[in-house]
Amino acid sequence: MKKFFSLLTICLISGSVASAEDVEEKIFEDANEIQLEYLEAKTFSQRHVNNYNVHFFEKVTDNGVMSYWRGLTFTRALGYTNPRKDGGVHHDSQGVGLGPAFMVRWDKKVSGKLHGSLDFSGSFMLYNKAHPYDGRAYGFLWRLGPRLTWQFREDDSISLGYSFSHFSNGLRRHNPGYNTLGFSVGYTHSF
Repeated sequence: MKKFFSLLTICLISGSVASAEDVEEKIFEDANEIQLEYLEAKTFSQRHVNNYNVHFFEKVTDNGVMSYWRGLTFTRALGYTNPRKDGGVHHDSQGVGLGPAFMVRWDKKVSGKLHGSLDFSGSFMLYNKAHPYDGRAYGFLWRLGPRLTWQFREDDSISLGYSFSHFSNGLRRHNPGYNTLGFSVGYTHSF
């Protein structure tokens, strides 16, 4: 019965009828990915907060072009804010956060073992204190950017990504969000 529902799910996601062999390949193509990331503050002149992130993702499903991942994000934010309303005074905006994450990846084979992708991810973060200054102890981290992946073995690959990210708590008031840009390196292993 479980195999039937797996076959049905994959057929619905891919939009076509697949053979049993294709279905088994997709079911057992489990993959885990870890990304180490440095994001530097950009665009807001009053917000100077850099993020050091570790993302762990597990592939949930894959239809050949789009894949869906779930995971966990750990972040260490370092920096300060100097809001105009406070006369430009520097306020500590450091924090440590942890939270659940998801990722959607559009993947395209470039040549041989090289793949290009576009990643979109979101994380709901809980922090050890209000972050950044005048914010809340929670927030959302959104990322979007391209990634190049080199599959150096059948089950292993490394990648390099570039991301634009936005952090905010989603409220209309007291929402001192900030934007960052930066690079990440990733390692993926399939089981």
